[in-house]
Amino acid sequence: MGERAIIVVDTNVLLNLATPVVDGRSRAPTGEDPLRTVLTGYNVHVPSSVLGEVSEAQGSDDLLSAAADLVFQASHHLTTHDVDADIEEPLDFGLDRGESHGIWLANELSAAIFVTDEFNTRNYLFVSLALDDRNILFTTPHILCVLTDHGLFTPQYVDAALTYYVETKQWDRQYVDQLRNTYLTE
Repeated sequence: MGERAIIVVDTNVLLNLATPVVDGRSRAPTGEDPLRTVLTGYNVHVPSSVLGEVSEAQGSDDLLSAAADLVFQASHHLTTHDVDADIEEPLDFGLDRGESHGIWLANELSAAIFVTDEFNTRNYLFVSLALDDRNILFTTPHILCVLTDHGLFTPQYVDAALTYYVETKQWDRQYVDQLRNTYLTE
């Protein structure tokens, strides 16, 4: 992929990338590590509020907590920014603090990509409006497909991962199928 592009991700993206890695159930895709691949394939930046939200997911005995633990184990691959003092007023589109700070950070860094999993809500439209024109808005399934296109994942793994996310996260099947048609079919 050449020089690693700067991307900014929000909390749910990190947790969603980690979930199939820590999910021991038979329905989870195996053989790849999407969190590691994204963290080593891109120069990943996050606002500190994102790590705060990840820490809030820790401490229980469920899949989300296990995913949060994995994110923290890999957090040395993240560049973290304290943006509280720099932001005059957070965006007020129904976005949480991590998403709002992430948009600001993506604009501030002129990031190539901002990744959020707000695609099942109207917030996705607000996010796209708040980003500078030079930022590309992605979702977790989209970034997985792009990484497959670059040869970093097998199409079989990403196809299984997309099915896993549709079934476990109730991601929009039509959106995911469109990504499959664009990136995974020859």
